[in-house]
Amino acid sequence: YVALLCSMDVLYVQEALREETLSGAPKKARKIGFIDPFICHAVKRWLSPEYPEDLSTASQLVESCVVSHFKRRYPTFYIKAEGEVDVAYVDQKKFWPIEVKWTNQLRPKDLKQILKYPNARIWTKFASEKIESLEVEPLSLALFKLP
Repeated sequence: YVALLCSMDVLYVQEALREETLSGAPKKARKIGFIDPFICHAVKRWLSPEYPEDLSTASQLVESCVVSHFKRRYPTFYIKAEGEVDVAYVDQKKFWPIEVKWTNQLRPKDLKQILKYPNARIWTKFASEKIESLEVEPLSLALFKLP
């Protein structure tokens, strides 16, 4: 069913990144997300009429939108090690990690993995100060600045 929905551009499957080869890690779990947030809402409401709109749902939808945006032009993965990095896209034989946080507060334990990469980016609801050496950017502006 997942392959059928992927071929219809409803879902995407995102593999974990093998950093040494810049390819998917076959033995790690894969993440599935909706390409379009409107389809996601329709399916969730169809399956569960009392489907709640909460912050975790919004965070998942925002992350899916960012992944979908990068999947149009680049191979995309996620990174799973001590923590998780939402998106790692590959461009010019290098990967670029991005952490998407759609919360009002950034917690250090959620950023443990992303802070290991010097070329990483953190995108949030609102701009903030730098965290260690990484600048925190508003997600909407960061997406707008992309080619």
